[in-house]
Amino acid sequence: MTKKKHIWLSRQLSEAEIHDTSVDVIVTLPDRTRWMATFFTYQNIKTLRQKYKETGVNLSGTYLWAVNMIICEDLSRETIEKVVDDIIADERLASAMMRISDVTNEAGYEEGFFEV
Repeated sequence: MTKKKHIWLSRQLSEAEIHDTSVDVIVTLPDRTRWMATFFTYQNIKTLRQKYKETGVNLSGTYLWAVNMIICEDLSRETIEKVVDDIIADERLASAMMRISDVTNEAGYEEGFFEV
C-alpha cells in the first residue's frame, strides 16, 4: 500500500532529459513534515564527471558530491514516486532525505491532504 504523500519537483522534465539530468524533490507527508533530496540519473553522474574532467571542477572530475543525493535509473515521475514509496516503506526517509521546514500554509495541496 502506498503511503499518502505529495511530491514536488523543482522543474518539469521533458521525456528527452529524464535519463540524463538531476532534479530537486520535496516530499510532503500528511503530518506536515517536508523532506528534500536531489535526484540524479546514473547517466547524469557520467555526464557531470566528463564535464568536470574538461573544466577542471572537483579536481578535474576526481569526485562528485551532493547533499542528500539519490541516484536513479531515470527521473520519470513514475520512477521518482516508486523510489520515494520504497524509501518510506523501508523507514529510511530521515536517512535518505533532509527534513526541511514543516508546512504552515495548506495552499497548493489537495483538499483533505493534511487530515490524518
